[in-house]
Amino acid sequence: MISALYGALALVQAALAVRLARSGLWIPAAVAVGVAYDSAVVGAGRLIGEGPGLEALSTGRFAAHAVLTPLLVVHAAVLVRRGLVAPAWGLAGALIVFDAVGLADLRLEPRWWSDTLRHVSADPSGPPIAALVTTVILLAAGVALWVRRRTPWLFLGAAVLLVTAGAAVASPILGNAGEAVLIAAIAATGGRDGG
Repeated sequence: MISALYGALALVQAALAVRLARSGLWIPAAVAVGVAYDSAVVGAGRLIGEGPGLEALSTGRFAAHAVLTPLLVVHAAVLVRRGLVAPAWGLAGALIVFDAVGLADLRLEPRWWSDTLRHVSADPSGPPIAALVTTVILLAAGVALWVRRRTPWLFLGAAVLLVTAGAAVASPILGNAGEAVLIAAIAATGGRDGG
């Protein structure tokens, strides 16, 4: 049942990626593709089974999050103030490098949750700093947009992500659902990329 929910989330996230790309929002579209891939791999994990295939696909999940998630810092800067785009690229690059260094030492182990099989970090090194920094920046950008444009969606989506990411420790699907909510909120917020 849960694996089917992951599959459904993957389809929703992929559809949002297409919508974002058609709107010219390439950064969140790329992030949506990454989270759709993540949900699809977890949903298909038990069918793939333990072994090097699932481990390789799972390494891709971690790499997609490391490389794509910090790019939302740039998207937030584009939405709030174009003058912040250059520093946002610098911060996003630093966060990507920070996560990439962590990937070099990544050791995965299989873990079952409900009817899903995934590979998780065997040696978690603490909270996901790059994802937390990105989420805080999205919250701040969301507040600015709510005040300026009277659109609360980015703030609400980032707030839901923050809550669900914490709850995902006990129920992992909540993290993926929170990512879908954030992507939908970004689509509802609109705007244009182009930094």
